[in-house]
Amino acid sequence: MFRRLGIAAALLALGLAVPAAVSAAGPERFETTFTYTLQDAIADYQAFGDNAGDCGDFVLLVDFSVARDVAVWSDREVRHVHYTGHFYSSADTSRSIERSGDFTLTIWLDQNGEPTGITRTGVFAYAVIDGHRIVFNVGRDELSFATGPISATPKAGDVFPQAACDALG
Repeated sequence: MFRRLGIAAALLALGLAVPAAVSAAGPERFETTFTYTLQDAIADYQAFGDNAGDCGDFVLLVDFSVARDVAVWSDREVRHVHYTGHFYSSADTSRSIERSGDFTLTIWLDQNGEPTGITRTGVFAYAVIDGHRIVFNVGRDELSFATGPISATPKAGDVFPQAACDALG
């Protein structure tokens, strides 16, 4: 009888230990990268009119390479995003300025793993013009797919598109 009780206690302890070990295991982690080339931007502009801004005599085209470090838990996916690229003038693609960003994107998930909202924090976009970094969009914002924007503190300046147009004009 004591032996059965000992075995039952051991199985109970093991049963409790396994879920604790699984929950303490941490997130699934992986990295992704991709590139959008100037040739991609030209093709999308010609086919669909896609561009990053209208400068009057030309539009801004972009290229970029993205690296994402991703961690996935049962209730969220967190992406640390870094990208580097350029703005180009559609009138003269030999002219470009740097366009980059570093930010964190958190995608909130329900119990079925479906997205319910997004939180972004960091420097979403900046350009380097004449050796000076000009921030386009920085801050924190939240969006619920059920209700819409929750909060938005990104700072974006109207001067940025004009500065990029002036630099490439």
